[in-house]
Amino acid sequence: MMDCERALRELEAYLDGELGAPAQVEIERHLLGCTSCFDRGEFRLRVREIVRRKCGFEAALPDQVAVRIRRIISIEAEGRPGG
Repeated sequence: MMDCERALRELEAYLDGELGAPAQVEIERHLLGCTSCFDRGEFRLRVREIVRRKCGFEAALPDQVAVRIRRIISIEAEGRPGG
């Protein structure tokens, strides 16, 4: 069973379609049962939609930038209660 910490750590990869089928199913199952993680995922999806609309294209980040952003999100999630 996946916990919130792992779900949030892998959320960006999930949203990017970078996970294999077993991990994807596991995160989907967790999101369906966890309101907090589901809300965070929905927020991140909305931000992506806004960026896509405003930029007129799928925003792509250099690999190093994406890694840094994911690291910052992970650190933030570890410091929050329930995450």
